Amino acid sequence: MIAGLLTAANLLCGVAALGLTTVPAYLGWPGPWVPTAVWLIVLAGIVDAVDGPVARRLGSGRMTWGAEFDALADIVSFAVAPAVLVVAASPPSALPVVLPAAGIFVLAGAWRLARFLRTGPGVGRGRFAGMPVTGAGLLVAAWWLFTRELDQEGLFPAGAVGAMSVTALLMVSRLPYDKFPELGGWGRREQVKRVISALAVTAIAVRPALVGLPVALLYTLSGPVAALLGRQRAPGGEAVMEQMKGGPDEP
Repeated sequence: MIAGLLTAANLLCGVAALGLTTVPAYLGWPGPWVPTAVWLIVLAGIVDAVDGPVARRLGSGRMTWGAEFDALADIVSFAVAPAVLVVAASPPSALPVVLPAAGIFVLAGAWRLARFLRTGPGVGRGRFAGMPVTGAGLLVAAWWLFTRELDQEGLFPAGAVGAMSVTALLMVSRLPYDKFPELGGWGRREQVKRVISALAVTAIAVRPALVGLPVALLYTLSGPVAALLGRQRAPGGEAVMEQMKGGPDEP
């Protein structure tokens, strides 16, 4: 029940972000609506990071359709809302490039979530196959906050197109991406993930607009780096090559 409420909060944040990105501009309402929409996407990301571990921790109280509900919330908050944000924040002259990139980004996110529902994580305990949609959406939001903080908002459309294009490829790939640390897990890997997560969260809390983007970029790069390191360790790199080519989902 608690996990379901968290997922509902994630979805509502995404819907509110969509509304604030589009409706005020259409009706001519004054106010900083886009910044509020971006922070709602960030809030949705925080909630999404918690609801999965909570659902697994509470196990017996989890909804049988919790994964499907979570996927629907994620496609709204981290694919559709960021894509609409990029379109709304771009000049009309850029739309011939921005619109296709936004469409591909949403399709890749939907593909990624549908594959997850069908096959599961796919690369072993504590990891996802392919970049999570949450990470991709938060990268776009972090880029908007970064350019606004530096008063370089004119750079946002081009950078956002690049971010959406790269993360679309990473979402449909099978490169390994770490999950959020499990609640109650005390293995060495979970402890390391907790320390890294705590440092990242602390840094973001101090200067969210400046630190959020580097953290999001590091997570984006973590999948390719983990694949390359795994290829070096594995004889011939067969396991990692299967991940990169779209091989079997089994660990």
